[in-house]
Amino acid sequence: MQKRLAAIISLLIVVATVSAEIPQGYYDSAIGKSGNDLQKTLAEIINHSDPGYDKLWSIYKNTDRRPDGTVWDMYSNSSNFTFGSDQCGNYNGEGDCYNREHSIPKSWRGGSKYSDVHIVVPTDGYVNNRRSNYPFGEVNSSSYVSDNNFSKLGTCKTPGYSGTVFEPNDEYKGDFARIYFYAATRYYAECGSWSGDGFSGSFPYLDEWVRAMMLRWHQLDPVSEKEIDRNDAVYASQQGNRNPFVDYPELVDLIFGTQTTTPFTPGDAPQVAVLESPVADETVDMGAIAMGASGEVSVTNNIVVKGHNLSGTLVLQLSGNEFFSITPTAITADEAHKGKSVGITYAPKQSGSHDARLTISGGGLSQSVTIHVVASAVESFAAVNATDVCDQSFQANWTRHTHATDYELAVWSDNENAMPERTLFDIDFAQGVPSGWSKTGYTAKESNALRLASGSQNGVVTSPSIDMSAASKLIVTCSPYKTSDNSILYVMVDNREVAQIDCASGQVTQGVTIEPATSQSTISFKAEKSHRVYLQKAQLVVGGSTSAMLDGYPCRVGNVLSYKVEGVIPNKEYYYAVTAYNGNAKLELSNTIVVSTTSDVEHIESGVPQGVYVYGYDGAVYIDEAPVNASVYCYTLDGRLCATRTIHSHREVLPVQRGGVYIVQIVSPQGCYATRVMVGQ
Repeated sequence: MQKRLAAIISLLIVVATVSAEIPQGYYDSAIGKSGNDLQKTLAEIINHSDPGYDKLWSIYKNTDRRPDGTVWDMYSNSSNFTFGSDQCGNYNGEGDCYNREHSIPKSWRGGSKYSDVHIVVPTDGYVNNRRSNYPFGEVNSSSYVSDNNFSKLGTCKTPGYSGTVFEPNDEYKGDFARIYFYAATRYYAECGSWSGDGFSGSFPYLDEWVRAMMLRWHQLDPVSEKEIDRNDAVYASQQGNRNPFVDYPELVDLIFGTQTTTPFTPGDAPQVAVLESPVADETVDMGAIAMGASGEVSVTNNIVVKGHNLSGTLVLQLSGNEFFSITPTAITADEAHKGKSVGITYAPKQSGSHDARLTISGGGLSQSVTIHVVASAVESFAAVNATDVCDQSFQANWTRHTHATDYELAVWSDNENAMPERTLFDIDFAQGVPSGWSKTGYTAKESNALRLASGSQNGVVTSPSIDMSAASKLIVTCSPYKTSDNSILYVMVDNREVAQIDCASGQVTQGVTIEPATSQSTISFKAEKSHRVYLQKAQLVVGGSTSAMLDGYPCRVGNVLSYKVEGVIPNKEYYYAVTAYNGNAKLELSNTIVVSTTSDVEHIESGVPQGVYVYGYDGAVYIDEAPVNASVYCYTLDGRLCATRTIHSHREVLPVQRGGVYIVQIVSPQGCYATRVMVGQ
């Protein structure tokens, strides 16, 4: 509790307003861009010349000089280095010499420039050596601390990572966070091949645990005069580029935070008319509806049109199919600046799949924005759009199947906790019994497979210990020794049979789902005597599941065409599909319908669980110690959703546009809670 209060008190310290000397027009090509496009455009802007590793010593004299003329060291607060004479060199302890520290270790980064001045900073050589190639993180138990407990090395307490980490002092955590944001942007195309912990190959090119931590560091340690001066000095050096996250700290949230659909519109840049939503080339899927006897049915979906710096009326035009219409067809600049709801109606006159194009133009936009609208109408068996959608339930609907006496409804959502797919083994048995595997009975390597069993002996091959504590999928290719053998391959986990693969008629490739076992399990393939089998290939894959079935589903719901689905949570996307049955005979599986539940805070418990702290400060809502993977939503008092975040660390921050009172909702499997928060501006 004391630590939490200390963190809150530190937030209340007034930070002097500082400003950078940004060259006129430097960021113009990024204006109006958002998300991944914004990040890639910034990468083009900040592409730079390589000054060379040896040049860093002289560049540091301008980029990293303290007011007293000594080297500005961010790893130690007891060093007092003189430029040139105190370069490492040898060292026996802290304070002996300074060297060139790759805040993102160069051993991680392969071919990318390792003399980038924004990333390589001068630090105490001894402390740098203790950091080694460990990632930045937050230390739980220290194995080393620098003088005055300034920097630490030890086990990581940051959710999502359990290895050894190096924790810089709070004074410089924001500096290093903005260095990481710079690196993930400048080298985004290479991040997926970096070997260290922290970077990924997909937008925004940071691992989730690092992204959440660096966002927190960025919030708690704002841009300082030191960073601004260093940014200007790097730009004036042979390298000649800038760190955009120092120049415009708001870029952090536009790329790494919650505002990835918001276009970049800096106040000191030329005001360019842009649309925040809808995004160009996105698709609005209106789902499927059932044609009535008269053919007269319709459905309406709403989208929000919102823009910035518009100078006139926006014109909305639908084309490509007469079954679609839109209301209104014109939006004033003032309406668009606030966000205007627009209804798209689909009224088909015949069954089939249909699509149209919505073009938004005018208002000062440099080019029109086009989005795609798709829908379908069915006369036969199909799932159709949900009705009565609210925060905790919806009505699933479908059309009648001519021969059905019963229907089975499946309801699921995206699995937010899915592990990345990982291959445990992928073996070609044509090479024989793999190293580390054991064999019993009769096994023989033949030209294109491993033969199991003979006329008088069983044959078994068994893997070494494998971590099978999560569900996995086995894919096996096998064939009979002779078609008269009635060959069956037995699959066993920990000597317990889990599957039989019948290959008596010829070669088969079959998938087997294996339930979780242990972290030290074995898998075996067995053929019995006189039922000989050729084992060709086997692959075992764990993770990769992208969906999670709602509790109680799938379930048989009877001979009905509608069913109320309960037990869902607000602001979440669900999917459902229906299978038609005649008795126990499966007839047909329907299409899939997407449902987005609403956000009705009136039905949520008031207050938050004990030990969870929600408070406002300086244009943001802070949430401490909420359950990991819980969802947090921030609403205005009139019910508009203004920020959202999934909890990945002990503190999450939700920026809001202006000061005032907000409703903060926390949704987790343990319950839904809401509280009011006052945010100052």
